[in-house]
Amino acid sequence: MTRNQLHAGLALGGVLLVAGIVAIAPPVPPASTQSQAERICREQGITSRSEGHEYCLSQATRALEWGKPEIARTMARVTAAARDSCLESGLAPATSGYRACMELETHARRLLVFTNEPQYGKDTAGR
Repeated sequence: MTRNQLHAGLALGGVLLVAGIVAIAPPVPPASTQSQAERICREQGITSRSEGHEYCLSQATRALEWGKPEIARTMARVTAAARDSCLESGLAPATSGYRACMELETHARRLLVFTNEPQYGKDTAGR
């Protein structure tokens, strides 16, 4: 056996070994919708200890379940903007005033986002 044949045999054996390991290894499951939503919220600075976390998580999870990751990111930005607005108003987190502010701000900002979206299939000629 020549040196080139030896190298070719080792290379082929290595490839077959790796292919065998890959074939019997369990598949890596995709990230859960919940973990994807948590990551999206975290990217906007909304952690599990942040005000608005539950809102962000529920909205992002729902959007991901609908197959709309861009809406999940938008809802995370909406939550972060609402949180910042309430904090800038001088409201202390974990108070009823702050919670009310978060509800109003997230609702209003969500409406603004979705009213600016094009309404396909509707007759807009009369507008």
